[in-house]
Amino acid sequence: MNKDWVRSKKEINAKYNLRTFIEASPDVKGKYEIIDLPAIDLSLYKEGPENLESRQKLAIILEESLMEHGFFKLVGHGIEKEVFDNLKAIGQSIFELPEEEKSNFIASSQFIEEERNRDLGVVRGVGFKPKGYWTYANETKDNVEFFNVRHFLHKDIFFNRLSYPEFVRNNLDDIFNYFRYLHFKVLKKVLNLIDIVLELPEGTLWKKFFKVVDNEIDNSGGGFGRFLLYHEVDKNYNKSTNNTWMRGHTDATALTFIVSQPILSLQIRDYKTQEWKFVSYTPNSLVVNIGDAFQQLTGGYFKSSVHRVVTSIGHQSHFKRNTIIYFCDPSRNTYIDPEELNSPKLNALGLKSDLKRRVTFGEWDDAKGRILNKKSNTQSKPLNILGRESIGSLIPDIIKSSRS
Repeated sequence: MNKDWVRSKKEINAKYNLRTFIEASPDVKGKYEIIDLPAIDLSLYKEGPENLESRQKLAIILEESLMEHGFFKLVGHGIEKEVFDNLKAIGQSIFELPEEEKSNFIASSQFIEEERNRDLGVVRGVGFKPKGYWTYANETKDNVEFFNVRHFLHKDIFFNRLSYPEFVRNNLDDIFNYFRYLHFKVLKKVLNLIDIVLELPEGTLWKKFFKVVDNEIDNSGGGFGRFLLYHEVDKNYNKSTNNTWMRGHTDATALTFIVSQPILSLQIRDYKTQEWKFVSYTPNSLVVNIGDAFQQLTGGYFKSSVHRVVTSIGHQSHFKRNTIIYFCDPSRNTYIDPEELNSPKLNALGLKSDLKRRVTFGEWDDAKGRILNKKSNTQSKPLNILGRESIGSLIPDIIKSSRS
């Protein structure tokens, strides 16, 4: 490796004060409804027909967790703690960039030619969504800021056709390698386990919906990555938002991969009781949830999970919530319909799409994106998107919460 390049990278990182992100202690006092999600240990995942039984055991755990919660955890995924620590440090420095520099990289301010006709907006576009973009009830502005990256599955596009702040470009290799590893290594194994659940040949979901064709973004699985930070707020803010930082919603994506955090803040709405429950913390794990695309693809067998982020508790309220997310999508040109899967299990259950017509993931994603990009987020009822009810942003937060 070129010594001058290494020295230059260190100098630029020092310029932007790259340093370890300080996490909150995971210990909180008090009694709270906490879900200890089942963990899929991918270190037990072994390839080959002789190891099918071991993969089937993992698939059973996965199916039970998805049916019960719509969420699961991943451990033994092969990502070292140092990688997560480095990404959190990168995220910390990204959000500390001068506001003037951030303003030059607002999400939706740049696009590649293939996406010229798409309205990605601040929610999906490359760059920053500023804090305070959304307006909640009582004219309260949101406290969440994020920085999106796209097209890391297509090297030339990612490195050569998009612009980034100096600090981000200096660390682009680390960002690139992380999200590609998630897609090509971690996701592929998870999809094979879901194939087993749906009684499909392993590799079916990957080949039909998530494989990557270099530089053909609409014919490739993908999605986007996000560095996300919840800024500190005062008691008046929490009172005006009913202690809710990100109101209940479902993701448009197929699967969402979140780096687990010690701050007790992420909640899932229980399928049966409709009560909100906290997600427990497991060091060096990924928290994964089902999104709209998989719900439609399986005819509702897997249900898109409703989740939200609430005010952190006790001493944790003095720490920032800083995480990294991968919103993983099927290719835009594929139909998200059970007929496309032809799953023996879904066929036996008689599960079919409840949409009036077949839609591609691209159609669904664009329609939901237009909702999420609206600045006013005060609706209190589920949305109707392309003939289907969806939690596009915000469900009533009067549902009984374990936070109260």
